[in-house]
Amino acid sequence: MKIPSKLKIGGHTYKVVFKEMEEDCGKADRYKGEIWIDEKLMQSEKEATLIHEILHILNGGLSEATVDGLSCQLHQVLTDNLLK
Repeated sequence: MKIPSKLKIGGHTYKVVFKEMEEDCGKADRYKGEIWIDEKLMQSEKEATLIHEILHILNGGLSEATVDGLSCQLHQVLTDNLLK
């Protein structure tokens, strides 16, 4: 899957930035309108991390464990069925 440089989520445009990250694989900054993804990750991990951060933006009340599970499962469904 080609990761776009910008995404529109909930009526807001977010810039997708790849950069070296020390602790997390990704982070969403609603104030800057950016999603950061660790550039060192494998492509499939970058894709799953993007989905993870989108879920955080869509519903900030979800627990980290819930978002982790949903992002991995959703990535698998998309990869196996839509992104071939």
